Amino acid sequence: MVNKPFVPRQLPFGLDVIDQMTFINELIDANSNVTKYQTLLNSSPIDSQLLLHPVILNEAVQSTKIEGTQVTLDEVLEVEADERQNNKDTQEVFNYHRAIIEGKIQLSSIPISTRLFKFLHAVLMSNEVRGSNRSPGEYRKIQNFIGPPGCTIKTANFVPPEPQLVDNYMKNLEEYINDPSDNLNPLIRAAIIHAQFETIHPFLDGNGRIGRILIPLYLYNHNVIDYPNLFISDTLEKDKHKYYGYLNDTRYKDDWNQWIKFFLNCIAEQSKKNIKFIEEVNDLYKQDLQRVKSIINAHSASSIFDSIFKMPVFKVKHIANMTKLSEPTCRRILSRLEDEKIIFSNQRPRSKTYYYYSLLDKLR
Repeated sequence: MVNKPFVPRQLPFGLDVIDQMTFINELIDANSNVTKYQTLLNSSPIDSQLLLHPVILNEAVQSTKIEGTQVTLDEVLEVEADERQNNKDTQEVFNYHRAIIEGKIQLSSIPISTRLFKFLHAVLMSNEVRGSNRSPGEYRKIQNFIGPPGCTIKTANFVPPEPQLVDNYMKNLEEYINDPSDNLNPLIRAAIIHAQFETIHPFLDGNGRIGRILIPLYLYNHNVIDYPNLFISDTLEKDKHKYYGYLNDTRYKDDWNQWIKFFLNCIAEQSKKNIKFIEEVNDLYKQDLQRVKSIINAHSASSIFDSIFKMPVFKVKHIANMTKLSEPTCRRILSRLEDEKIIFSNQRPRSKTYYYYSLLDKLR
């Protein structure tokens, strides 16, 4: 029955559970496009660090949106630029962004493990966001359940395992992540690990977001990608009811093949989007950098433009801080770029906020 705590399979699965031939084409497509995306990113004339900040913020927006948070990328960037007051929704996005960055840093000294999961959860639930009073950084000690607002455990869509079993299930997951005894492709394992994490649902809140952060961290940690920058929340948000439906089918129908096929399709689709994005952004960077150099005609042109690329909603003080130029110099240069319609401002007489819409349009 749905209203009883679920008992997950232990990992790794037997050969009777997964039939790789049912999703072999999807696996080939996903691997091919991930490789193409990484190759294109590494050969880009743009320093990947310039794009990581707004791209990861956009991932944070999409991932929190799946959980019902109503915030846009523009709003988040405006908070960062001191143009808009911070609130719980935007703070959730900043927490998610910080969890990804600090998760990568932690991987240099600790494996993907209970210690890392609890660390990421504490970051995610910091700064008094929703759920910050629900045992941040600790596995749950009480029964939880998943369903529409107002549902009870008897009417829930899914009831995760009993709380006293969480530690054992997470230990099994941790062992599978770090020392798998199967011969599955890492992308297939990523699909299994994500679904198993969501099924165990070890925290009282934030499980979906931690589970989605786990995907790029796992792929990065296992050398599938060069940086934890392959995010599928945008694709999952578009098909979120299919996402939840296939997850539930792994539980109540033991249908892992359909879930893995769906997951691989998401990886391939997002990689293709990323490829298109990188190609378009490469063209934009080359084109607008030349325009900026022709307008400014100074050695600071590249550093000014790189700063705008990294922070497409900004004030003079942000550019001055990133370039180490004086604020009057930055103000004069930005005024010229605005005159040439490369950037736009809110036209305030003091403390203007500038927008680099050419990049924002591609990020949205």
